[in-house]
Amino acid sequence: MKLPNHNRRFLLFLVMLSATTFGMAQTSFDPKEGCLNVIDVTLAQGIGEYGDKCISANYLHEKFINERFTIGPGIGYSHHNNYNFSAIPVFLSTHYFFLDKRLSPFVNLRVGGIALFNAKNVGTNEKYSISEEMEGFSLFVSPSVGLKMHITPNIGIMASISDEAYFVNAFDTNKNDYKSKLIHDLGISVGLFFQIKGW
Repeated sequence: MKLPNHNRRFLLFLVMLSATTFGMAQTSFDPKEGCLNVIDVTLAQGIGEYGDKCISANYLHEKFINERFTIGPGIGYSHHNNYNFSAIPVFLSTHYFFLDKRLSPFVNLRVGGIALFNAKNVGTNEKYSISEEMEGFSLFVSPSVGLKMHITPNIGIMASISDEAYFVNAFDTNKNDYKSKLIHDLGISVGLFFQIKGW
């Protein structure tokens, strides 16, 4: 069946529009379009004897050094189940994207400190108890590997696997005393990234 001319023109227009949209979606970051903003959520399982389940959410605001490398500050919120405390991590974050493409693997490193609050399991001399003397900022480190995918040139999604490490003064059941420990969580993160011109 032969289509009328106006129908064929409309179909041709749709094909051209789809091709243009797909071509645009294939592009990667443009540093002129603004900083890299990331909002992510992480669910983590404890690693090792003193690791703990954790849920966290973070916001990152990173400046482009070039199309593949970004660096900037981040802030978040986390809650740890067994230790029963919440924390606000404040950190420096950097991403390196291996490909300047729509789909690219990346590595991410976050280094900073955490401020503990709302701690319930304090000074009980039990496993997953933290010292009453623990206050102020403690070390926070989180390396990760992941994959990013653009939905549009300026919006997309990220998924990654991370090792979140927190430096805390926790009760050591073997030494029957509070000792400085780097507790580890293996996390799976899903996030949204976006660029806003001038921000």
